[in-house]
Amino acid sequence: MRKHYNKSSLAIGAALALVATFAQAEQTIGIQNPGATPAIATAHVNVRVTVPKIVILRVGAADATISDVNFTVGVTPAVTGAPGNSLAYSGAIPPSLATTVATTNPTTTAGMLVTGAWTNVSGGANLTCALTALAGATAFAAGATVGGVPGTDDIKVVGTTPAHPGASLTQCNGTASSPIAALSALSGTFTYSTSFTATSISSGTFGNVVTYTATTL
Repeated sequence: MRKHYNKSSLAIGAALALVATFAQAEQTIGIQNPGATPAIATAHVNVRVTVPKIVILRVGAADATISDVNFTVGVTPAVTGAPGNSLAYSGAIPPSLATTVATTNPTTTAGMLVTGAWTNVSGGANLTCALTALAGATAFAAGATVGGVPGTDDIKVVGTTPAHPGASLTQCNGTASSPIAALSALSGTFTYSTSFTATSISSGTFGNVVTYTATTL
């Protein structure tokens, strides 16, 4: 009697044959006659360690809290009773003005933010920064102070390990960068200060959100 096989049965049989062939790839046998020649069988095992790319960046608080650097310009010496109206004043016209600075979240030395960075990518990473709108504030002028609006040139930042991308907020353009070395735990500070002349700026609230980004190479 002639046996008939459908295509499905033939395909399944072929697949099982291939599985059997591949399954035997690392099952070998060594056969030698008795004597000095050893019988040898070999088998291979692929062993991998997979580590994801990791980059960590800290500027300010060591959590999800956004830190603040607040500059306040006021009359110096301070006027008793301020703020207030019709206060006794015997100082110069225009007055002498001074800038004070407070850093919060966490509260630290004036103008100073704790920084930290680490990456396990062999090429390291680049640190950049960019400016976006700050609610309730007029954006800093690009570059120098203009028309009473403080400029990004006059908001200075000194940073170490990792270095700040430039010496002022002007370099926070998303392009200027500083390196973060691989497998090196960096810790340092960014210290903010102002260099504008207080009598050159108008009353008001000025500022930007500074976003720092560490990108692996």
